[in-house]
Amino acid sequence: MDAAARIALDAYGSCIAEKKPNESMRVLMQDFRTSRYRTGLRLLSRDAERDCAFDAVGRGNRMRSGDLLFAGAVAENLLEQDDRRLNVRLISAGGTDAETYAPTDAVAQCLARSLPDQVAALFATEPASQAETAVARELLVGVEPCSQAAGLSVEIEMSVPALRAIVATATLRLLQHAEDADA
Repeated sequence: MDAAARIALDAYGSCIAEKKPNESMRVLMQDFRTSRYRTGLRLLSRDAERDCAFDAVGRGNRMRSGDLLFAGAVAENLLEQDDRRLNVRLISAGGTDAETYAPTDAVAQCLARSLPDQVAALFATEPASQAETAVARELLVGVEPCSQAAGLSVEIEMSVPALRAIVATATLRLLQHAEDADA
């Protein structure tokens, strides 16, 4: 996905998170391996497409993205709606056990717990920017230790957009679970 498309997807995710925060949260808290989750993402996008696609890409254009990058864009923008500093929220949630749904999800949650400053710094960067690439390198260093902590024997490689998306969705679920436990 090129830089312009990533920036448009971020704007689209921001619009959806703003217009449908409760529905967005409900969908993103589900197990992403299920058809219910995938249907929820499709419906969320379809319901917001008229207003949000126009805002993100202009009249007559449509947003197209894979589920992971779309979910990541919405999750990241939901995280940004909270005024509290993300790294502080992650440190507070560090002892929380939130369910993970795949090996990469377990690694992403480990990154969020282990490197909260870098996660917050990643989300503070513009998608497809040099700053994003630099911060992502710092997070990618944590993939191997987090893979070992998760008991994975395979090497995980991912692109910067995929890293950003899986960390965003895992972070959102971790923080929501921690906040639910505190309530």
